Amino acid sequence: MNIIEKIKKIDDLNIISNNGASEEQILRAEKRLELKFPEEYKNYVKEFGAISFLGNEWTGLNIDGYLNVVNMTEEERALNEFFPKKYFVIENIGVDRMLIISNEKGEIYTIQYDKIKFLCDSLSEYLDICLEEN
Repeated sequence: MNIIEKIKKIDDLNIISNNGASEEQILRAEKRLELKFPEEYKNYVKEFGAISFLGNEWTGLNIDGYLNVVNMTEEERALNEFFPKKYFVIENIGVDRMLIISNEKGEIYTIQYDKIKFLCDSLSEYLDICLEEN
């Protein structure tokens, strides 16, 4: 099952943006962040823009404010000198500056100040982790 199908099955899904992101919005965001989003993340933002579910809030596009992936990633880069290049924020856990981040390959990590730990191989796997915890 792909990530779009998995997300659509979430009972408590809240689609935060009015529409999914356009290809142009994705390209602008990639250029501003100087990275390429993994295909799975692109598919997610094209379909949903940004979502929240079961206490999780995922960054996205076609949305203003703190859940915009460009805004949150730029803010974290400014606040944390250890934030790695070519990574972007998926989710701010909201506890002790813990973030969920992704690289261009789609691998998911946690970062807390200067501590970066591998979490899983893909956004789809991270979704499974989020759903298991609830």
